[in-house]
Amino acid sequence: MKINRREWLASMGLAITADLKASEGLFHATTINHLSLTVPDVEKAGEFYAKVFGMRVINDMGARGRMLGLRRNYLALFRGDKAGLNHFSPGVDGLDEAGAGAILKANGYEPFERARNIWACLDPDGTQLHLSETMRREDEVSAAYEKDPNPDSILHGVDVNHVALRVSNVGRSVEWYQKLIGLNIISRAATSAFLGLGENFLALFQRSDGGGADHFCFSVEDYEPDTVMAKLAAHGIDSRRREDRVYFSDLNGLTVQASAASHQP
Repeated sequence: MKINRREWLASMGLAITADLKASEGLFHATTINHLSLTVPDVEKAGEFYAKVFGMRVINDMGARGRMLGLRRNYLALFRGDKAGLNHFSPGVDGLDEAGAGAILKANGYEPFERARNIWACLDPDGTQLHLSETMRREDEVSAAYEKDPNPDSILHGVDVNHVALRVSNVGRSVEWYQKLIGLNIISRAATSAFLGLGENFLALFQRSDGGGADHFCFSVEDYEPDTVMAKLAAHGIDSRRREDRVYFSDLNGLTVQASAASHQP
């Protein structure tokens, strides 16, 4: 039986939200809608992520960019001279995307419109955040998955599990994200914090070079660390294990993690 993301959240996410109440925020984010990277070669980067995680093309913009669907959210790639995090986008249920800019402006967030009705702002370390309606592009993601439910790939990706950011002051960043998108604190230490986004989460690590991604993580089917490492090695991709977590570098040197869909801090 086919279910959409909202139904999946209702059946799977209630156990999470019941235990972890979100803080009051200007908006209430419940998921990661998408992650966006800047890469020098969009085609090669797209081929890499399709090969490793079985991502399907949902929007091909040629040399300018490409959007690749997983099962529940997506990865966007944009052409840029330097590889790194372009932005990440939390999903907000029922968001009036056209009116979000006025709300942000009225509350001092200095928003800018990247494209029509797509509003962004910068966090305290200059990392770009977009606000998306929770189900933005869900139909395109679902259609691509139905067309090829079992891609010939090393791993079978499910979703963007989490995004980990470098921040210069973890307390300031926690306060900023809570006030803007109402994230709950899963755990907190002197130099790190983990904030809940439904079945996804945002990790903050205090670094002297605050700003940008520390790493990002994709959930995969049938996750088992040794098996994942063996599959990657069979295709010439070196990986490393830290406890039950597996990390490797993409073709642009960005740090990628693979995890189970149930992975939480």
